[in-house]
Formats: sequence, structure tokens, C-alpha cells
Amino acid sequence: MVRWNGAPLPPAPPGHRHRPVRRLTTHGEAKTVIISTVRWNFAGALESMMMRVRAAIAVVLAGVLLGVSGCALRPSGADGDLLDDWQPLAAPKFDVPSIGTCLDSPMKPAFDPTFVRAAPIECDRGHTLEVALIGTVDGNAAQGSEPPASGSEGFRAAYAACDKAANEYLGGDWHTGMLGINVQMPNQATWRGGLRSYVCSIFTLTDAYGNMAFGSASVKGTLTGSAPNAIKCLEVNGTKDAEGWWDDVNGLTPIDCTKPHEAEFIGTAQVGTAGGPLPAAETIRKSMLDRCWTLGAAYLGMTEAQMDARTELGVAWDGMEKFQWEAGDRNLRCFVLLSPGKKVRASIKGLGKKALPY
Repeated sequence: MVRWNGAPLPPAPPGHRHRPVRRLTTHGEAKTVIISTVRWNFAGALESMMMRVRAAIAVVLAGVLLGVSGCALRPSGADGDLLDDWQPLAAPKFDVPSIGTCLDSPMKPAFDPTFVRAAPIECDRGHTLEVALIGTVDGNAAQGSEPPASGSEGFRAAYAACDKAANEYLGGDWHTGMLGINVQMPNQATWRGGLRSYVCSIFTLTDAYGNMAFGSASVKGTLTGSAPNAIKCLEVNGTKDAEGWWDDVNGLTPIDCTKPHEAEFIGTAQVGTAGGPLPAAETIRKSMLDRCWTLGAAYLGMTEAQMDARTELGVAWDGMEKFQWEAGDRNLRCFVLLSPGKKVRASIKGLGKKALPY
């Protein structure tokens, strides 16, 4: 679902470890990206079709009745019941994209299969989404009058299935890549028409803030081997505060680790518990500060005390949005940041007591 500009962290006590940076956030209105729809009124189209069919039937029946009443004879083989042999109209059928299909589409929160039929595109051409799973809404959620809404049990089940399918498709945890996932439910009209399939797709990002990218290759297997879609080293776009630390970070753009950079991805951490409301921002901040600091020290190959002493180092993390929380996703991404202007020309993983590779 899309990773996205959050508000700056609240001011914290002095010290590089606690200096505020702008958070990244996931699943705003945008982390679920969802296939945009053509405004096709399935219910209206079906009703119009039914009216035409009923009119045609009425004309045929009128002709038959007139013919029969004119001669007062029963045709050979007829049983005298004009209606018992009419077959009911078949239930509407819907086309959904197959796994591995790439789609050229902006995103909205509802799925329209008539649009998908028109949108598939070769994966080596510019596209936004790649289908990893076609799931089915079942159980009590399938009996509802509307498709599962964000935060509902049905949507959480679909998101969990999409999360698992995306990891299998990519060959690794999608949270560790420049990637997002999107769960699209049927729109109201197709849901009323009987569609219970949802589409789980993957999209790529231009930066770790979650700006959606146009892909030019399949993402399948891109978190295995050399892992071309993994988050590694990043260039920071931001401003400094009066103390010379990061004040407002506007973007984290992937860059080759041999080129000058000021940030590196160090892993993911989970925040909160399975149930309950979204914790307050300060509660999340305190929890993530410690968890990302622990990840950072391990990544750098030093103790937390040693990292505390390195005043040119700090941490940042994703923010937690309500949509992400309600979908059941508790994973946040952690980053180690260098002081503004302190760009290194190699990865600092396993740095230990060595000097930074400027």
C-alpha cells in the first residue's frame, strides 16, 4: 500500500539520538493503491439489458399468443405451457487479471473488471502495478451488502493474504524493498453483481517516502540474489536545524552505495500489538527510537554505547498511519542517517570502530 509524507516527529530532548526527522508513513489515502476504475455502471447496464430482453420476450410471446389464438390449435410437441421452458438469465461473469499481469493504471480504492480488461500491458513497458494474487472474500464478509471496508475483518484477512503472496512473489519481505502492496476490493456495482474476488498487486517506489514509480520490468524475484529492488543506500533530501542535524527530511532516494550518500536502510521493526487502537505518536516514537537504535548498532557492528558516542550518526523510521494499522501491518522501516553533508562513498555496514569512508 503507498509510503508517504508524514508530519515531523515532535521535539525530543537534546542529543543527536533524539533529534527529530520527518517520518515516512505508509497506507495513507493513497500504502493502498488501488486500480483506478472506468465509471462503468454495472447495475445500470444490467438493468438496461434486462429491460431489452424483457421487451423482446414480450414481443415474441405476443406473436405466439396471437398465432395460437388465431387457429386454436396446439403446435405438435407443445405442452401448452409457454413459460416452463424459458431458462433464467445466467449470472454475470467477471474477468479478473491473472497473476503476473502488469497494469498501466493510476490508483483508486475500487476494482472494476471492465477496466482491467483494457489495462494489461507488457511488463517491460511503463506500468504501475503487477498482480501477485487474486484472492476471494469469504466467510461472513462475503455475505455483506458492501465490499469489506478498511479496518474490517474481511479487509484485514485480504491484506494478510496479499502480504504473504507478495513476499512469495518477490522472494523476500516486501517491506525491505522499494516496494508497496495494494489490495483492491470490487466496487459497489460489481459487488452487487456477485463479484467476490479482490486483486493484490505490487508497485515500485521512486524513494523511500513512497512516491509511486512507473516500472519497466517485472518485480518477480527481485528480492532474491542481487536483490535489485532491495533498499540499500539512500541520498537524503532535507534541511538542517540550528544545531546542524536534520530538521526536515523530504525524501530518501536510492543510490549506489559506492556513490556519496547520507543514509542506509538497516531493517524493519514492529510496533504495537495485534489489537487495539493506533497508539499515540509519542508512544510510537519512544518505541521506535529504541528499536531502530538497536538495529542501527547491530548493522554498524558496534554496541549501542559506541553508537551513542558517534555524534555524526542518528536514526529515522517510517511513521504509522491509521490505514496501515487498521489493515494489521505493524512493520516500520528503520534507517541510519549521517550528519548533513557527511556523505560516505561506501556502505557503513559493519563499520565498527573505523572512521567513516568519506
